[in-house]
Amino acid sequence: MNILLVEDEPLAQQRISSILAKNFPEWKILDTAQSIKEFQASLDLFPQVDLIFCDIHLADGLSFQAFEGKKINTPVIFITAYDQYALQSFDHNCIDYVLKPIEEDRLVKACQKAIQTPLKALSGEFVKDFLINYSQKSYKKRFLTKTGNRFSFVTVDQVSYFYSEGGMTYLIENGSQQRMLIDYSLNELESSLLDPMKFYRVNRSMIINLDSLVEIRPYHNGRLVLGMNSKSEEAIVVARERVNEFKNWINQ
Repeated sequence: MNILLVEDEPLAQQRISSILAKNFPEWKILDTAQSIKEFQASLDLFPQVDLIFCDIHLADGLSFQAFEGKKINTPVIFITAYDQYALQSFDHNCIDYVLKPIEEDRLVKACQKAIQTPLKALSGEFVKDFLINYSQKSYKKRFLTKTGNRFSFVTVDQVSYFYSEGGMTYLIENGSQQRMLIDYSLNELESSLLDPMKFYRVNRSMIINLDSLVEIRPYHNGRLVLGMNSKSEEAIVVARERVNEFKNWINQ
């Protein structure tokens, strides 16, 4: 099978390539593209490609713009950092998608679907509707926090990690040990308020900011212990069942 790989993040491009080489060694990546312009050129150069892996958000805009005015008869597997609720319309077009951070099993499953299931081509109407209606998901930019009787704002970039204790949720700022109370649960933060490319829930009670991660060390029972730029009274540990996914997330 001949592949066209459209991905503007070098690490993600490398991960997809390595997963394909491991699981589908007979497949060949004919070309790669990192921008809309490069993608359009690849479509012109390889019109008979068998399968396209395509990141939705490229550095210069939505990859769907490359499809405008073209008749695409090739199955497309989309790569995205946004959840499936933003992509429900894909199901009606038999287009599969893989969420970032990319999990090997999920990507392999999508490839198997491309082999086994006749996928509909992208219609011009679908592309047009998508470009009109799709908007990049926006995430929370700041949090109103409370410390004692004092309220203050903390921007999301200033947060080292969030944690829950006794039914309450707190944030810790970069370089600080002082905890600040916020009015959101960890589930709310994880599901809709935080950018999944920057924040990760390492266990049931903590979400960390990748930019605040300083050190990763092996820990008991196959777990990992993390060093952040803010000290914690307790060890910040990646749950064993999350270790592989966490490593994949770090590698994006």
